[in-house]
Amino acid sequence: MKIRLVLLATSLCLLAPGAFAQSKVPSLINYQGNVRNAAGVAIGSGTAVNRTVTFRFWKSPTSVLAADRLWSESQTVTILDGNFNVLIGGGAAVSGETNAVTPFANVFGQSSAVYLGITVDDGNAGTVDAEVSPRQQIVTGAFAFRATVAESVDNLAITTGMLANSSVTTNQLGAAAVTAAKIANDAVTSAQILNGTIGVDELATGAVTSDRILDGTVTSADIAADTITAGDIAPGAVASNEILDASIATADMADAAVTTAKIADAAVTTAKIADAAITTAKIASGVNLSAGTLAATGNATIGSAGGTATLKVNDKPVPVGEENLRIIRGTVTGEGAITSGTGFTAATDGAFVKVTFPGGTFSSIPTVVVSPWNTSAGYPQYVTNITNTSFQSTGAFSGVSGAARQNFTFIAIGPR
Repeated sequence: MKIRLVLLATSLCLLAPGAFAQSKVPSLINYQGNVRNAAGVAIGSGTAVNRTVTFRFWKSPTSVLAADRLWSESQTVTILDGNFNVLIGGGAAVSGETNAVTPFANVFGQSSAVYLGITVDDGNAGTVDAEVSPRQQIVTGAFAFRATVAESVDNLAITTGMLANSSVTTNQLGAAAVTAAKIANDAVTSAQILNGTIGVDELATGAVTSDRILDGTVTSADIAADTITAGDIAPGAVASNEILDASIATADMADAAVTTAKIADAAVTTAKIADAAITTAKIASGVNLSAGTLAATGNATIGSAGGTATLKVNDKPVPVGEENLRIIRGTVTGEGAITSGTGFTAATDGAFVKVTFPGGTFSSIPTVVVSPWNTSAGYPQYVTNITNTSFQSTGAFSGVSGAARQNFTFIAIGPR
């Protein structure tokens, strides 16, 4: 059914209660109209009817593109004798349509020309309701021309009393707009200063004193090379835990600065002594170093006689062999448990207990001697299958065929 719309009254702003006291522009538009069918008969003639009315605001008088639609909403409107009265701006969203701007008041800041399109449900579910044609252009009231002043406020027209707290942000301030004369004393605190924004040029000479620097806030990265001299360091101010390992070189130590009292026990290892660094003058009296002989008088002598190495302890010769031997010893139970000794493992192997050495312990087959841990069983202990990495041991029954594991001790000597 074709519907035509007759405008009975101009669109008016509806003031909410207390609107003047709050100095806020209302966000609704009062709209009145009269709706008739194509034959000129008023909708709801004699009896009021409820119809769904859709209101859309457009940039164009004819376009139906979503890009040209600024706002859409629908309301259930009561129509009597064709007349209706609504508040546009508070309706429900139209299914499938997204408003290009929000809130509703912003519709009238998007385009110099805004058009209102109205679609009224004709009450027949079988028909598609068409928008009433033509669309109505929204125009200003006579005194509303004064609102153009808001687009270019007179110079000095806005005073401090007109501004709400926090209403002026950095985005509203022009570059260099705030000068030192406009900042009250103590108005700028550290919380208002971004990290890294204050350079050396912003600091007056002598402005930063020690009482203005928080403990622990100055790191090594903040100190220029060679800016701290010995005169700037208080006695005892630098503790050992404040010095990085290996950060002090020989050139950083004064002569005789390191005394024996400053060297911890066992702190100096062989790796820390340079070749030829120890001379006769650095060896205490009672220890002789001469002609290839190191001697502790009356106790031990290590030296050379006719090219042959000699070792004496308390002036008594000690044989010095040429082999470089390793000795492994231990005690093992008949169940393969180790009760003493290191450098080997043990486990049962049938009637035997097998002792195994880590690879590289002996360079060739060692000499192995085993003995019973106790003789109460009356079985002699013997060893067999000796290699450079293992051997086996068991106890033999006296006069009886067979063997059985029992506790034993052993010693293995062989070349490294």
